[in-house]
Parts: sequence; C-alpha cells; structure tokens
Amino acid sequence: MRLKPKSSLQVGRFLLLLLGFLVVCLHSGVASAVAEAKVQAILVWGTDETNPTKKSLKQLDSRLHEKLAKVFKWQHYFEVNRQSSGLLAGKSQGLKLSEECSVEIKMLPDNVAEVKLIGKGKTLVTRRHSLAKTEALVLAGDDRNNNAWFVVLNFN
Repeated sequence: MRLKPKSSLQVGRFLLLLLGFLVVCLHSGVASAVAEAKVQAILVWGTDETNPTKKSLKQLDSRLHEKLAKVFKWQHYFEVNRQSSGLLAGKSQGLKLSEECSVEIKMLPDNVAEVKLIGKGKTLVTRRHSLAKTEALVLAGDDRNNNAWFVVLNFN
C-alpha cells in the first residue's frame, strides 16, 4: 500500500498552523514567567522645620522635592530611608523602611503591583498600581507636630 503525498499547500498550512501554535505557547509561557520588575521605595518626612533633630536625615533630591511640594503643603522634605528590590511574578517582597514602617509588594497578573503599607505591624492601606504608569505611587499619612511622612514607590 502506498500513501499519497499531500500537496505542498497542505503541508505549508500545517507548518504555518504549527508555527502559530508554538508562538502562542512560548508567548504565554514567557508571560507567566516574566520574572522581574524592580521597585525603589523611599521613606520621606515632610515638615516646615528647617533643621531636623535626626542626624540621619538628608535633603530629598530636588526633582522629587518639587513633585511633592506641588501637591503637599510642607516646605522641607527629608529622605529617611531608601530600599530597592527585584520583584518576581506572584511572589511577595517586603521592604523595611524604618522600625515602624514597611511595605509588602506582590506582582499580580496584567503587570499590576499590589502594595500593602504596614505601620507598627498593621496593614494601613492596600493599593494596586499598574506598572504601565510611569509616575510614582505615593502613600502618605500625618505625623506628630504638623509633620507628615510619605512612602514613594518607583517601579521599572
């Protein structure tokens, strides 16, 4: 018994279909394994005091200072701490910014980060932030003596 060879058109269609299937499989595999996004978290203290008593504070860079000053009322902004980390899809990453303040970040599907702001061991706020946005995520709260604190998160 002899098999009849398929036409070159049928073989071409089969190969094209197979190639399309492989591209879809590889793309979905890569998308689910997209490993890295990076986050930088900055703990900032806003105040009208010109000389803070804490020696570990340093002036906030002018670009970020200008952005915060456009929205908030304080004259001076000081960097308390800065932490950076890589993020893996589906995994939570914690960043401790001070004894009382930390953030927990989890990469969700569709290029979204879920951020939990934790103060004194309690979750204060949970926000979702699309990584397609180029602007920073800013979380803020009041402090004593008419001061404020901010956590500025930059993703890339």
